[in-house]
Amino acid sequence: MKRKNWKYTIIYVLVVAIVSLILWPTSTQAQSKELPQGMVIGDDQGIFVKKNGKYLVEVNDVMPGKKWHTTISMINMEKDTPYSLTMLISKPSLIAGSLDLSTAIQMKITYENEIVYEGPVSGINLTQNLQNTALELGTFKAGDSRAMEVDFSLSGEYTKKDFSEKNVMENVWNFYAVKTKSTDSNEIENNKPLGKLPQTGEEWRQTILYVCLGLFLLLIVLLFGKEKRKKK
Repeated sequence: MKRKNWKYTIIYVLVVAIVSLILWPTSTQAQSKELPQGMVIGDDQGIFVKKNGKYLVEVNDVMPGKKWHTTISMINMEKDTPYSLTMLISKPSLIAGSLDLSTAIQMKITYENEIVYEGPVSGINLTQNLQNTALELGTFKAGDSRAMEVDFSLSGEYTKKDFSEKNVMENVWNFYAVKTKSTDSNEIENNKPLGKLPQTGEEWRQTILYVCLGLFLLLIVLLFGKEKRKKK
């Protein structure tokens, strides 16, 4: 009886481990605490992204029908060091007034001649959530520079009632730069080691999950096999 309980205890532990791994919150990227010194990011208003990768988007007293444009330039001035760049939008830290500008203001982000996001300035539309899933900006080799075009607009359908109080909205965009070894796909493939260990938290999570699933299935097979032998 004790052996049977011991077996079921192992099954219970494996099930709990598998469920925990599935539900475990994962980061969308390997986030560095600070941008490299040579990774320079700034907009056409002279506002530069801070060392911690934060870029403040602030809107005050915008009026119905207003449209404005911002160009954010990115350049890697590090010597012989490529970086993979991503951007994540934080949940608005300040929303005040009679109108929620985080949902009322529409935003379109164009990058590399492609619209990569279109929807509320909060970063959440019907198909994307830039508060949870980072926007991939690609790999920047030494000397590479690119620009992100951002268009903002507020519908002219809003009335004076929506502006009976001062409307303010603030949120932060977070840029993350992760050092990469090479941007040449052929070189990466040729130098790829056999039996490579997982490199990120997500990869380790998946590996552990597969191991737990394998152990769980193996234990079930062994238990059923033993029961059949007992019956024979």
